[in-house]
Amino acid sequence: MMFETSRLYARHFREDDLEEFAMLCADPEVMRFVGDGPTLTRAEVAHWIEVCQDKYANRGYGTSAIFERISGSFIGYCGVVRAPDRSFDELIYVFRRESWGNGYATEIGQAMLTYVFSISPLDSISATIDPDNERSKQVATKLGMTETPTSDATVSYWSIQRPGDVAP
Repeated sequence: MMFETSRLYARHFREDDLEEFAMLCADPEVMRFVGDGPTLTRAEVAHWIEVCQDKYANRGYGTSAIFERISGSFIGYCGVVRAPDRSFDELIYVFRRESWGNGYATEIGQAMLTYVFSISPLDSISATIDPDNERSKQVATKLGMTETPTSDATVSYWSIQRPGDVAP
């Protein structure tokens, strides 16, 4: 386990997470605002797990599996990643539909930001959010992120600076 909150815990993805992770990524409603919105195949998810494991080894952080503490159920993923076409690290979070509306994104997002700032030299962490994804914008606001105005109507950019009292 990497860290836990009052209701959730995060750990590195393992090969035995493939089935549940693939089910999550096969749900069109869950994936609507992820990347360009397509669902992922089982093979793509298996590759993603390998990429996550590489990121853990090389950077100390990446995308992590998220579980409910009481039930032990896999409910989604959260992490700080750098997309190949980006020059910044961004917070990502995706949860099963059954887990929506419980405050999990805010809870684990805050814990993930704290964790990554404590182990990395990053000065800021960003989020790229579809302008139609009101729920995600609410989460970003609750996390203390601020929106950066842009002329790009396809995405809104948010960021948070390293807290002054958190050293890597």
